[in-house]
Amino acid sequence: MSNVYGRRAMISAAAILGAFTLVDAAGAQTPRPAPSPVPTPVAFSAHAHANVTVVAQGTTYGGSLQLGVAQRTNLTRIDILSVKSDNLPIPPIVVTAVLDRGANTLTVWNDTTKQYRVQPFLPQSLAGGSPRPSPTPRPSATPRPSASAAPVRPVTRGHSPFADLEVLSLTLKMTGHTTTSGMPTTGLSFDLQVQRKVDKMVSHVTATTQLADEFAIFPMALDVSVEPGMAPLSAKLSYAVDDIARTAPPLERFAIPAGYTEAPSLTAVLFGRRSVPMPMSSAAPMPSPSPSPR
Repeated sequence: MSNVYGRRAMISAAAILGAFTLVDAAGAQTPRPAPSPVPTPVAFSAHAHANVTVVAQGTTYGGSLQLGVAQRTNLTRIDILSVKSDNLPIPPIVVTAVLDRGANTLTVWNDTTKQYRVQPFLPQSLAGGSPRPSPTPRPSATPRPSASAAPVRPVTRGHSPFADLEVLSLTLKMTGHTTTSGMPTTGLSFDLQVQRKVDKMVSHVTATTQLADEFAIFPMALDVSVEPGMAPLSAKLSYAVDDIARTAPPLERFAIPAGYTEAPSLTAVLFGRRSVPMPMSSAAPMPSPSPSPR
């Protein structure tokens, strides 16, 4: 009898061991899920071109631009490398603009005028957060009154932005997925018609674009047509990326070059209309957009 129970115990143990072996073998043969792909960093460098055509009072004006574009996280740099026109005198312009979305600043400098300008990109009420200090703070000539001494403003009624409109029509739709300059893109079309009560004609803006799927709102191609209702003219813009490299540009490319002076306005940066430039001294740190940590 004991031999019978012994044989049954051995058979049971063998069966259990075999079951575990089968389960382990099955688990070993089951393909493991592929690791999720590492997201592409929001960083690249590219070259692009744009053609602009303006028709005003029966005369057609045309021009072309060569552009450089660089992106690194919250920093976007756009270089106007050259501007050409056959029928419109344009002075030499070599301008760089850096948009810092984290700090809500637009920094523009000109290699020809050696001037720069830093200002908010969006109003603080829209951008949110605490306002960024000026790159070169100056002491106020007169002390500001304290909060308790400030006069209390009466509460006024708001005004609807639609109250002054006569026509408003907005359409945005996706046109499909394709490949543009070797990159996967998504197409969008935009149509806007708006007319204020004081305007005699409807303003009409249409646009089509191909946005790169790998980057946040980066157009690989863009075509825009504008017919403003307040002026008898029309304008068209055609933009396209020529080449793109998926490499992170160095942070130095987003900083104002040393030795540049602060301009009183963006117009002064573009055309060199200087008032009282403030040289950037070596003692004070040079204001430059810094990448916002993620």
